[in-house]
Amino acid sequence: MSLSRKIAVLAFALQAFGASAFAAAEYKAGEVIVKYREGVIRPRESMNLLYKAAGVRAVRHFRGMMKGFERVILDETVKVQDAIAEFEKNPMVEYAQPNYIIRISPQEMKPQAGGIPCIPGFDIPGCDPDAKMPCLIPGIPFPPGCDGDGGGGWPGDPGDGGGGGGDTPVTRPELQPPPAEVNPPVADPNLAKAYGIGKISADKAWETHKGTKDMVVAVIDTGIDYNHEDLSFNVWRNPNPTKGDVVGFDFIHNDGIPYDDQGHGSHCAGTIGAVGGNGVGVSGVNQRVSIMGVKFLSAEGSGTTEGAIQSIDYAVEHGAKVLSNSWGGPSDGSNNALQDAIKRAQDKGVLFIAAAGNDGKNNDDARQASYPAAFDNENIIAVAATDDKDGMAYFSNYGKVSTDVGAPGVNVYSLAPGNKYASMSGTSMACPHVAGAAAFVWSKHPDWDWRKVKEVLMNTADPVASLAGKTVTGGRINVLNALQAK
Repeated sequence: MSLSRKIAVLAFALQAFGASAFAAAEYKAGEVIVKYREGVIRPRESMNLLYKAAGVRAVRHFRGMMKGFERVILDETVKVQDAIAEFEKNPMVEYAQPNYIIRISPQEMKPQAGGIPCIPGFDIPGCDPDAKMPCLIPGIPFPPGCDGDGGGGWPGDPGDGGGGGGDTPVTRPELQPPPAEVNPPVADPNLAKAYGIGKISADKAWETHKGTKDMVVAVIDTGIDYNHEDLSFNVWRNPNPTKGDVVGFDFIHNDGIPYDDQGHGSHCAGTIGAVGGNGVGVSGVNQRVSIMGVKFLSAEGSGTTEGAIQSIDYAVEHGAKVLSNSWGGPSDGSNNALQDAIKRAQDKGVLFIAAAGNDGKNNDDARQASYPAAFDNENIIAVAATDDKDGMAYFSNYGKVSTDVGAPGVNVYSLAPGNKYASMSGTSMACPHVAGAAAFVWSKHPDWDWRKVKEVLMNTADPVASLAGKTVTGGRINVLNALQAK
């Protein structure tokens, strides 16, 4: 069997495996999210009776934008669906739902250094037996012998003993002061490796605009390497930190240190806003921007609806105008709490960019769709993945109603924690190209609203045959076209 044929077989196996892994919605056992009707009075006695009937043993009340929501923990003998049914019988309750599990999608990760790893069962000429392939699916040791036992962490993260998101916790480094701006600019030596920047004509757009640090983009993900040599200058600084949240927030550890112990979030952040013209590495779509790190996904690449909602609300409350969301999962469209959070962002004038998902499926079909990308919220831009020849990636979800545009998402070169760089593939990589484009265009036209920014990005996309009938626009974004729109 030829090497290309073996790679194709492996790709098919990964695709099939990824599809089965996402076949059913997962939720956190023993937990329910409850939303009460707006303005309803909830007497203590009535609430105690409701909690007793539903089998609740602990309650977490939310404030701020999540006022009226609760996360309840059930007695061990109570089933989630039975508790939901009990809550929804009560006239005080608008809805109750599981606390759905959310994950980064299966993806390829290619370290900058090292040879091609050998994979058991595949005769790959010239492979390096000492090289390790990161596990492709968070929490699952696949392919066999992969590094991190499914943890998904980036090998060589500082303090992790080389295991990334494996058994040894990553040390979260202390925040360092940002470097001085490099002026006059010095060319970024590896910019050509980031082919997506040229593919969407961002480099041509830099001739008249480079972005601005007044524009805040929240990377809602596994965190960011806030000290990275090619990101630190563009990392957001909170003007009024109240919880030690100088560069964002970590809802996994419930503190203000959103360090990326997985690798995914830093990669996305680099595509949006790796510092341009600093003579190091690459540049993101925005050479100048403010990247807010908001972490709700663990080193294993998973989180909950509760964490996603808290992250969205935090980002909106702290001034982010664009939210980059390279995560999702199935929920039969019934993740009402998450959809409500996106609507609250819309009401505050915020764009929500979402990865379409990597299951190779049609998001127009609610039975197999990936959410939040497939929600019908007006402020969502759902993104499919394309390659360097504008072909749609085999793994990319699509949908002529639910998926808006395409962007580069195959072998995308960007940042990795610990001053490293890497190539990764997935709609996770396509999403930040569009988030970066939205921020870039919006910073040039700060008087525009989210509707105008979305309209321009979609109307100026380059038509590509592979996306015809697969997305709303049938096109891949073009930053230069969008920048020149009126």
